[in-house]
Amino acid sequence: MKRKLQVLLITLTMSVPMLASAQSSAQGLTREQVRQETADYAAAGYNPARMNPRTWVDDAHAASAKVMLARAEGASNQLAANKSEDNAHCN
Repeated sequence: MKRKLQVLLITLTMSVPMLASAQSSAQGLTREQVRQETADYAAAGYNPARMNPRTWVDDAHAASAKVMLARAEGASNQLAANKSEDNAHCN
């Protein structure tokens, strides 16, 4: 009986790190983030309902490029706005 208890304790001790790492994995996108991405791609002109078997990949890549460009411009504009706000606070 004592041997079984030792084996059980060793097994639990070795499995705890595996269980802990499984719980701390990165979270996926939220529903709101998915809705925002869908709206961004629709604004960029991508409509999966119009999917043409010959061109849908190119359409998706073009929309993705537009979305990434808009995000980059938005991020740089936001950084510029934050920098001007910081400068106003310093004066």
